[in-house]
Amino acid sequence: MEKPGQGPPHPEVFVQDEVKSPLRRIVEDFITVVCWGIYLYLLLPLFTLVLWVFGVQTIYDQIIGQKGYEELSRLLANGGITVFVIFLIVSGWTYYNYLWFLRRGERRGGQVRISSDVEMAGLLGTDITAMEEIRKSHRMEIRVEGPLYRITARD
Repeated sequence: MEKPGQGPPHPEVFVQDEVKSPLRRIVEDFITVVCWGIYLYLLLPLFTLVLWVFGVQTIYDQIIGQKGYEELSRLLANGGITVFVIFLIVSGWTYYNYLWFLRRGERRGGQVRISSDVEMAGLLGTDITAMEEIRKSHRMEIRVEGPLYRITARD
């Protein structure tokens, strides 16, 4: 018998590479490399700051020295553009995931079909009065005996 609780968060097709098509693996690897490259590019200012701290170049000469305020305003403008580009990438990726799961039927919105008492009674092999008892009870005990279920309502 399986352990209780939630199952694995992803179907096996996402975990096992041999199940994926070669084109999908190439596209996923390419996207991963591009995103890591962007991430490392965005860390370059931090890396240069560390170099400046250790004396490779002084920050004063680069920013304050020659037309420093113009350079600082350009740096802030480029930083704003960078934040905007990151926002666009994340928004695009979110929208892509939304469409992907919508196509697979995992985005149901607010409409979830609820079965009627007649359907549930037929599924459980019991009558409608037992369904009313089940709905009114606070706890339920379910015993599996062969292919049939025995449901007992408890208060």
